[in-house]
Amino acid sequence: MIQLKFRYLILMLCMSLLSCESDVREVYLYNKGTLEATSTNTAIKAGETVTYTDFSTKVRAIKWTFQGGSPGSSIEPTVAVKYAKGGSYITTLEITYVDNTTEKKTFNVEVEAPAIPPVVVPVDGLKIYSDSPDFTKTAATLNWVSSNQFVISDKADGGYEGAYKSFTLPAAAPATEAKWAMAILQFTAVTDISSYTYLNLAVQTTSTGKIRFRMKDATNTGYVEFDATSNLYGLKRDGNWNMVKIPIAKYKEQNPLLDLTKIKDILVLRSVDPEDVRALNNYTFNIDHIYLSKQ
Repeated sequence: MIQLKFRYLILMLCMSLLSCESDVREVYLYNKGTLEATSTNTAIKAGETVTYTDFSTKVRAIKWTFQGGSPGSSIEPTVAVKYAKGGSYITTLEITYVDNTTEKKTFNVEVEAPAIPPVVVPVDGLKIYSDSPDFTKTAATLNWVSSNQFVISDKADGGYEGAYKSFTLPAAAPATEAKWAMAILQFTAVTDISSYTYLNLAVQTTSTGKIRFRMKDATNTGYVEFDATSNLYGLKRDGNWNMVKIPIAKYKEQNPLLDLTKIKDILVLRSVDPEDVRALNNYTFNIDHIYLSKQ
């Protein structure tokens, strides 16, 4: 009887040991994700791009913020960002890991502004709106007039020559406002421009809206229309200052009744119907260095 009880005890002990062995589990310590990202460049010229790439691990979500760049933000792991204007900018990458913790990394990029072209004034040119001291001829007094929606503001620096005028559509135009915008640069007295061949002006814009540069005598109006893609006469939408050279004959071609000997409004910025400027958030045109030339 004692021997039987001993065998039973041994059996139960073995079964217990086998049962414990089957409950053994491997335990792994959690390794936190890592933030790793690169940029292809830290110093570029305006108009060039920088490519940012995220190589982080154990990521649930990513968010890029590109100061001064286009696009301004992204959730993609690899993004090519274009910088149109000179300046010092910061890019921020925010990582959210699978455990909901977050971490940030920043990149600095220096963007060299495009060189301002030298101001070359024809010997026989008429200064209309310019800081250039090279002109010997200047137009009579002119006035800038906001006719509809455009807000005209003076900018002390950053222009083609320094100070400039900015024509901006309010970012949140009320629904009751008209769908069009217009602003005018007008002579205080009618002016004969018939001896000139070109209207020259420096323009800076990224607007995707159509616009007409109009010219008007007492009653008749002629215009040249610019879309956002053709770069007509040098008007680019790249955010840089570009010299635009418009043949005055194009105004007469559009309206033969325009009397160039009696011009009142030398430059009228006018949106193009039926385009509704209230749907645009970038309807801004900066203007500088306006003059007439014979060549």
